[in-house]
Amino acid sequence: MTCLNRRSLWITVFFLFASVLLLFSGCQKNPSQMSISDVGFYFDTVVEIKLNGTEDESILKECFDLMAEYESLLSRTREGSDVWKINHNAGTPVSVSEDTVSLIRLARKYYDLSDGAFDITIAPYVTLWDFQNNPGTIPTKDELTAASKHVGFENVQVSGNTVTLADPETQIDLGGIAKGFIADRLKEYLTKEGIESAWINLGGNVLTIGMKPDKSPWKIGIRKPFGAATETAAVICVSGKSVVTSGTYERYFEKDGTIYHHILEPKTGQPVQNHLYSVTILSDSSADGDALSTTCFVLGKEDGIELVESLDGIEALFITDEQELIYSSGFPHQ
Repeated sequence: MTCLNRRSLWITVFFLFASVLLLFSGCQKNPSQMSISDVGFYFDTVVEIKLNGTEDESILKECFDLMAEYESLLSRTREGSDVWKINHNAGTPVSVSEDTVSLIRLARKYYDLSDGAFDITIAPYVTLWDFQNNPGTIPTKDELTAASKHVGFENVQVSGNTVTLADPETQIDLGGIAKGFIADRLKEYLTKEGIESAWINLGGNVLTIGMKPDKSPWKIGIRKPFGAATETAAVICVSGKSVVTSGTYERYFEKDGTIYHHILEPKTGQPVQNHLYSVTILSDSSADGDALSTTCFVLGKEDGIELVESLDGIEALFITDEQELIYSSGFPHQ
């Protein structure tokens, strides 16, 4: 039996093990081009931001201050966060920030769009599996059945800036959409500051601003599932786009020859088993990409592709457990 701990993995190997890798091959950097970058640890992962065309450290610092602020609002496990207060207030109304409400409403949009395939109320399952620290313990069927009674977005009631859980034992987890939402807010801030070339990597959620300094598109590699750290399954060129991947290899453990991963079926609490290894979403909004990568994984390749094709400005790459690459009709690939 083997177990991967995501925190230790990221700290040990830096961000090269991210689902989406920025490829620097073929990039000829102009020595006179100003740029600054920094890394940090937020949202249980290593993050990096690189800004081109500026040496204003205050702009970069503000980005990391914003990430700290959002983590203090949206983390499920940080005591005192908006999410923590919602989950620990025994079903009584909780006043939260406008950003928290906006994110919950966006999550509801994808819950409705996917007929429940995307559901932030799976927190009781997440607690049972605890993939962050689990050495290989599989929740019992009875435990998952009991937890399922408290899963369902109908239990989340939003009125103005007040959130109420109709079932006191329901809990929410915004991990499937929060990083994308935060990346979008960072891009908004940087754009207001006049930044025309940048990339934001929040643990595999990559969001670009403009082009590289040499006016060529950013080259993004989609990691080959269970391959070497820098091994790619596909490469795409993007400008001003978001690239987000959800995959079985991100957080998992293996026991008795079976891989148990963190993408859970909301109806059962079991890891989704549909012969997919990963789903990558290309979109303008990183929040959309974040939610849809999980949604389409849960739906499976047929229903997932159908959903993507019905949405404007969204493209997808599905990688099966046989390493087959399945593209939506407009996904750019070489």
